[in-house]
Amino acid sequence: MSKNMILVVVSIVVLLASALFSISQKKEYSKSLNSIKEEKKSIEYIASLKSLWDAKGIKSKIEKALLSIPKERVKSYTQKRGKANIEFNSLSERELNRILSKLSILPLQFKDLKVSKVSNKFILEIQCVW
Repeated sequence: MSKNMILVVVSIVVLLASALFSISQKKEYSKSLNSIKEEKKSIEYIASLKSLWDAKGIKSKIEKALLSIPKERVKSYTQKRGKANIEFNSLSERELNRILSKLSILPLQFKDLKVSKVSNKFILEIQCVW
């Protein structure tokens, strides 16, 4: 073999190696770009949830939900710094479902939810935060 043939073979091998390297780098770049896009979407989603959970009107929405229940059924209602403790006495099944469905729509985290049945009336105790 002549020197020219060896030089051509070596240059072809280097060319193939550089082509394979370039292809692998493009694949890694596209994978990292996709993961960055996914992380950006999750960060945007978390930011939107944070703005929802930090909503200033949650207190008034809870009070509005409580208006659907007669005041004599509300045993106690305290609210401090994003925390609420609510106790109900003698709720009918319909009233229990109504108050739970209205509160479950709100962006609240229930820390404690106790429902007990006395004859055909219900006692409901709720501790929630937002």
